[in-house]
Amino acid sequence: MSNFSGKTALITGASSGMGMDYARQLCAAGANLILTARRVDRLEALKQELAAECAAKGVCVDIHVFACDLVNEASRESLIARIADAGLKVDILINNAGLGLQAPYLTQQWDDLHGMMQLDMNALSHLTHHYAADMKDRGEGYILLVASVAGHMAIPGYAAYSACKYYVRALGYALNGELAPDGIRVTVVSPGATETAFFEVAGHQRNWIACFMTGKSEHVVCAALKGLRRGTREVVPGTLNWLATFYSRLLPYGMMRRIMEVIF
Repeated sequence: MSNFSGKTALITGASSGMGMDYARQLCAAGANLILTARRVDRLEALKQELAAECAAKGVCVDIHVFACDLVNEASRESLIARIADAGLKVDILINNAGLGLQAPYLTQQWDDLHGMMQLDMNALSHLTHHYAADMKDRGEGYILLVASVAGHMAIPGYAAYSACKYYVRALGYALNGELAPDGIRVTVVSPGATETAFFEVAGHQRNWIACFMTGKSEHVVCAALKGLRRGTREVVPGTLNWLATFYSRLLPYGMMRRIMEVIF
C-alpha cells in the first residue's frame, strides 16, 4: 500500500472496531492520520499507541485527533473547519462510522432510526461531498465508503439499516464512475458479520450461523484498502459473503428473505 505513504487520511469512527484497524494499517503504510469520533479519550489512547509503534520502527507520521458527533450537521461543519484551520488536507477519506439497529421496524423509536440514518447516509454524504471537491481541485484522492452485505438484500429486522447500505452502495457505484476522470478513486466495501461491537450496539443476539460467518476486522480492512488503492468499485471480503451477494441477485426474493431470517 505504498500509494498511501505520505498522504493524509481522515478516518471516521476511529475510536473502535474497524476504524481502529484502518488507523493501524494506514499508519503502517506511512500515512498521516486525522482521527475522529465522539469518544476523544479513546482517540487519544489510539494516537499514543500508534505513535509509540511508529517511533519503535523509526517511522515519522503525524496523527491528529478531533472529537465530532457526526450525527449532528453543525458538529460536522465544525470538524471540517477545524481540519482546515489546522492546515491539513485530506487525501484519503475513510467513511467508516456507522451503526445498525436490529428489531422489527415499527417497534423501533423514530429518534433512534433517524439518528442511524443521519450517521449512515447523511454524514457519509456530507464529508464525501466536501472532500471530493477538494480532491478534484488537486486531481487526486481516495474515498472509501463502508457499506455492508446487508446493502445487497432486504433483511427483515434490519429494514432501515439495509436500506441505508443500499444507498451507500448506489452512491459509491455512481461516484466511482463520475470521479474517476478527476483522478479520484472511490471504492465501496461491503463486509458481512465482523468481529466488532456492531451486534452489541444493534441489540442483536447472534445465533450459531451468524457467529460462524463472522470475520476478522483486520482482514476486512486489509481487503478494503487494497481495493481502494486499485480503485475497485466494490470489495466484498470473504468467500461466504461474496457468495451471499452473488446469490442475492439470482434467488427469488421470498427465498432470500427466508434465508436471511434464519441467519439473522
